[in-house]
Parts: sequence; structure tokens; C-alpha cells
Amino acid sequence: MTVLTDWNFTLSADDVLHGQGADPETVRAKKPALLKAASAALHAGFTKLRPVAAIHNAKVVEHCHERILLEGGKELVSPLVAHHLAGAEQVVLAVCTIGPELEKLASSWMDEKPLLGLALDGLGNAAVEKVAQQVCVHLAEQAQAKGLQASTPLSPGEPDWPVEVGQPQIFALLDPSQAGVTFSSGGMMIPQKSISFVIGIGSAMAQTELCEACSLQDTCHYRHV
Repeated sequence: MTVLTDWNFTLSADDVLHGQGADPETVRAKKPALLKAASAALHAGFTKLRPVAAIHNAKVVEHCHERILLEGGKELVSPLVAHHLAGAEQVVLAVCTIGPELEKLASSWMDEKPLLGLALDGLGNAAVEKVAQQVCVHLAEQAQAKGLQASTPLSPGEPDWPVEVGQPQIFALLDPSQAGVTFSSGGMMIPQKSISFVIGIGSAMAQTELCEACSLQDTCHYRHV
């Protein structure tokens, strides 16, 4: 397993607003207080980010209907996962987090300055998404260097792969504590600003638009169009 701790990314007030599920153009036109809070959150919270990612690469032994059998006797079981990772020769499992410090800061401001507290929460969403994006780019570049392709990532949380099913499958192969992450009996990760996902590596992996696989695609405020 590989643990990544070296990151180089920036975030903007627009990223914070996207992390809150808000449209930056609308906010600028009608809700200047939200824009001010987003900028303040960025200033106060960026130094609280402690991004870490743990990655594990598992060889695929067999694709079997709704199961992907992996080395070591482990498996991923879901019709969605089996379809998304069809043809994968390897499966990469990843967990990314920004640590607990920003969450604590956001919680401390919720009562006294709720706009700032919510903006800090949005910053957390934007930051952990940025970390996950960089991991995906890293994996895609590694695959390309070997003449292979990386699929788009897929996270637990869909009807065909719910959190309480998918999360234990991922963590049976990858030790989340290496990234400072634990998970509850219901499969929720702690710190909350954490993301887990799987990526397939192979010679002809499908590049599925993630929103197309999501059951919330018609109502999601985070979808960028």
C-alpha cells in the first residue's frame, strides 16, 4: 500500500461555494454575504487541511457475473462495480482525507457565525474532492506510462453499491488507518471529509461520466454544468 502526503493544489472562493452546493455567479449577483464568508473560510481554514491518501493495487483474478475476484481471496460484489470495472486487469482502491482539524474549526463556528461555519464545511468538501482528483490524475498517469488506461473512479453510496456494503469491501483490502481514517459500523468514515473509491486499470477501460452513474444526477447541487 502507498501513502501519499505530498500535495500541491490551490482553492478559490468559487471552489468553496461549489462545496456548499451554491452557484458562484448567483451568489455574486444576489448573496454577497455568502461570497464574503467563502473568502473568510478560505483564509481561516486552508492551513487546517491535512490531506492524505492511501492507495492499494490489487490484481484481478476473475470477472464473475456481479463479482470481481481479487488476489488474496478478496472480492468486490455489486452489479454496478462489475459493470463499471469490466475488463479491468487491476483494481486500485483508495481513501482520501483532509484530516479532522478543519471539521473541528467549522463546528466551533456553527453557533456563533453559522455562515462562516457552513463556508468552512464547504471548503472541506472542495478540498477532499481536490485531493481525490489529484489521486485520479496520478493513477491515470501511472497507467498511461504502462500503456494502460484508468477508469473513472466509483465510490460507495449508490443503490447497487450502498455505503454499508461497499465501504467494508474496500477496507477489507485497504487499511484506512494508514491515512488516519476509521469507519463506523454503518460504514461512515471518520473524519467525515474523506472519500473512498475504486478505479480499474486495463487496456480498454470505459471513461464513464460519474454523474451518469449517480442516482442523484437530476437533483444534485454539486453537479457542474
